[in-house]
Amino acid sequence: MVYRCRIELDEIAPKIWREFQFHPDVTFHQLHKIIQAVMGWENYHLYEFHVNEKVIGLPDPTFADLENREILNARRETVQKHVQEENAVFTYVYDFGDDWRHTVTLINIDASISDPAPLCLDGARSCPLEDVGGVWGHQHLMEVMVTPNHPERDHFMGWIREGYDPEHFSCEEVNQELERQKDKLIPKSLVKRPAGKKPVKLTKSVLNKHLKQLNNDQLINLVKACYGASKDMEKFLAVRLLGDEAVESLFQEYRKKIEKEFFPERGFGKLRLQEAEHAISEFERLTGSAKYSLELKLIFVENGVDFTLCYGDIDERFYYSMASMYADIIDQVNEDETAELFDEFEERLEAVVSKTEGIGWGFHDHLAELHAQIRWI
Repeated sequence: MVYRCRIELDEIAPKIWREFQFHPDVTFHQLHKIIQAVMGWENYHLYEFHVNEKVIGLPDPTFADLENREILNARRETVQKHVQEENAVFTYVYDFGDDWRHTVTLINIDASISDPAPLCLDGARSCPLEDVGGVWGHQHLMEVMVTPNHPERDHFMGWIREGYDPEHFSCEEVNQELERQKDKLIPKSLVKRPAGKKPVKLTKSVLNKHLKQLNNDQLINLVKACYGASKDMEKFLAVRLLGDEAVESLFQEYRKKIEKEFFPERGFGKLRLQEAEHAISEFERLTGSAKYSLELKLIFVENGVDFTLCYGDIDERFYYSMASMYADIIDQVNEDETAELFDEFEERLEAVVSKTEGIGWGFHDHLAELHAQIRWI
């Protein structure tokens, strides 16, 4: 059995749409991944489904106490459990900043098809660029692209990814991507595994054994292959081989990622705090640099404070994130037995507290209490 659905991106004309099919026992998280591939999004942001007045997404335990609604876990809820009849309609929301809303309609249930692999059947036009600024930003970009003498043309042309064509759509390209991810996009119970074989896991001891058996040329080729495997591996090797110069370069890259969530070069900040926090943890994992990781955390808090001073009080969830990050900073400063981190950031740590005076939600008092816990004061 397969579900055949039509998905349309709301408020965009001419319509950006796709028809595609998938097995109904996939989870909503798997459906999210299918939609990402079918539409052409790049899976940079958070998402949720609205189905029969229920919200299905990925609950964040950090903010569980602050949520005033129930969010069902998309990794556990299957589509068939919530969507069972032809012509049923539900909503898929992607990127809470740009707020891309998609209408999904179950147009047919076909019990004659046994292949569980997802398949794109038809569609029109390319989906908008990531981080373009929602419907308004996309429409503004389209206007700029068709206006040769538009004053913003040079700025936008430098920002648009190479080869972007708003009219382009290829079923073949989409299906190649779906095939590449096939095993992740069908129900786990239907994934075919070799009979009698256990999953192979590379442990450190096994890795060490095999590395000792390689000659110099083989080791070089292995490192080269790792370098080309992913952007993260490329950054990791750069840090290990180029040292401080690579760490400094990565710091500037991740600093920009954080700052653009509050004060982007164009438009207003989206305040996708989870993405900024993810950038910090990713940098820390890739570099292991305590000093630069702490500075990124401090930049996060400083930008949050400056954003509030520019635009007024935000909400409890926002200040909880800022205070939690500031608490992490204080813990890291206190764990440094040399007091070098305190000496490096003492003035900025104090300045953050001073600038929050007058901000609501008890934010100033909370930061002041945390600052008073610094062991070196």
